[in-house]
Amino acid sequence: MMVNYLAAISLLLISAGSGVARADDDCHVSMDKWQSRDAVQAMATSRGWTVARIKIDDGCYEVRGSDKTGIAFRAKVDPATLAIVKIKHKVGESDHDDDRRRRSRDN
Repeated sequence: MMVNYLAAISLLLISAGSGVARADDDCHVSMDKWQSRDAVQAMATSRGWTVARIKIDDGCYEVRGSDKTGIAFRAKVDPATLAIVKIKHKVGESDHDDDRRRRSRDN
């Protein structure tokens, strides 16, 4: 009985850990495929963003700044394609995922 209990707990812990690993928003790109910070700045400018900071986080570029309407944001950008992996807008004191904003407008 104790063996079954330990096996069930182990399986639960392993499956919980694997869910976290799949849900990440890290970028896995070799350095030789990265575009330059200047390219990230140019992409941001073309979107009407004012950039306060560009840094590297979890293998992605992280851009902090404000959009063309003046709303502060933090965006993770794929270093090879410059595609936006994730973006959060800061409204008031809290961050809001862009996906949540889109869903609420669609309803």
